[in-house]
Amino acid sequence: MQTELLADYSFDENKEREVIRETLRIYKEVCGKPAKGWLSSSLRCTLNTVDIIAEEGLIFTTDLLNDDQPYLIETRSGKNIVSIPYTSEVNDFTVFMRQGQDVDGAFKVFKEQFDWLYRESATSGRFMNIGLHPHVIGQPFRIRALYDFVAYAKSFDDVWFATREEIAEWYLKNHHTHIA
Repeated sequence: MQTELLADYSFDENKEREVIRETLRIYKEVCGKPAKGWLSSSLRCTLNTVDIIAEEGLIFTTDLLNDDQPYLIETRSGKNIVSIPYTSEVNDFTVFMRQGQDVDGAFKVFKEQFDWLYRESATSGRFMNIGLHPHVIGQPFRIRALYDFVAYAKSFDDVWFATREEIAEWYLKNHHTHIA
């Protein structure tokens, strides 16, 4: 099966729904459990994607790049879905391949991002993600940047290392504007 980008101009909403359902079917078959969230191939969602994934029972999307806090998106079905934004800036491909950072430079980028978000989290929750690709960060001459960064972040007792599923579930349970 070839990769199908949802933002392909030949897709209508029904075709997009078909691709999403097939992807979710395969995920469940391979992982043994249903998916709870969605990241569109190449981050190329459409204006319908969030509505469709909410209708399919998912609780979060990672397609948007606009914040460092989760937030709710109301869908046309009235069901809220959590946006847990992705980042294309603090991303191994960007840091190593586009910016040309070496291991020490990548560590500095990751640390600077963390330190600033940690500082801001004193007044309002923040989260940090690093987009990782096995063919980039998985190279032996690059992996130390991630290893050293994780060790640094783990030295803080009050940092939660959570999956996106855990963040979405917590947010839906605890956010005061959640509409069931």
